[in-house]
Amino acid sequence: MGCDESESRNVKYSNLAEMMLHYCHAAVVRNDMHELYRRMIFNILTTCDDDHLRNHAFIWDEAIGGWRLSPLYDVVPRPSISSERYLHLGVGTQGRLATLDNALTEHRAFGLSQQAAAEIVSEVWEVVRNWRTHFVESGVEGKDLQTIASAFRVIDEIASNNVRRVLP
Repeated sequence: MGCDESESRNVKYSNLAEMMLHYCHAAVVRNDMHELYRRMIFNILTTCDDDHLRNHAFIWDEAIGGWRLSPLYDVVPRPSISSERYLHLGVGTQGRLATLDNALTEHRAFGLSQQAAAEIVSEVWEVVRNWRTHFVESGVEGKDLQTIASAFRVIDEIASNNVRRVLP
């Protein structure tokens, strides 16, 4: 991106998407941009605010002879009691504010229609809202569930009525 990691608070997810258009292989760039949007939504829903530039990477894919988005790594939901939460990178027109309304303001930068962006929100929400079941099935104990519970957002708290109406 041509900036030092100390400058990453001035970078938005849409800046990463724009960079991907220039450097990622044409065969994967559209899907990778959609995946980046999906990751931003996941970070909003799980209060994963450790999303600085060093936690986004690209790998050389020998099969296509070009760059692509790396697999996801270093994802740590952060418990919080604050009703207003922020990601490290900018989300949308309201800066780093971690809401679905804010995320949907930038859908075009990821090559998404509003409907496609809403479908991604719905898809990620379907997985995240069942976090407790996944954790229990993985052997996480009750006291640990209580410790992490406040990291997981309730969609009604981070989406306006207008946004909830466009979700499938």
